Amino acid sequence: MSTPSGAGYPHFAARVGTGFALHLPDGDTAPLVLTECTTSGPGSFSLIFKAGPRAPIEQANYQLSADGFGPEPVFLVPIGQRPNDAQFPLEYQAIFNSVPPPGASP
Repeated sequence: MSTPSGAGYPHFAARVGTGFALHLPDGDTAPLVLTECTTSGPGSFSLIFKAGPRAPIEQANYQLSADGFGPEPVFLVPIGQRPNDAQFPLEYQAIFNSVPPPGASP
């Protein structure tokens, strides 16, 4: 699976450690940093981001952007707090899965 623009696992794997902007409804942004990109099989991968304190705590589709990327909608789920990191106290996960078309080999 990929984002609407076609960004998939290789695109994100190359961006681990990169800053992203999470676009807030009020027009402002909250900083994110991609900390992990792991694959779990063909067409499936997950992303872990650490997030700044202004990031919302609700799971939802959010517009993300970075240099050369987006903005793209990505469904983010808050998965934890980072109490020892005042700059990035929240953690989010995005999971991408795709189902192969009927008759496709795995």
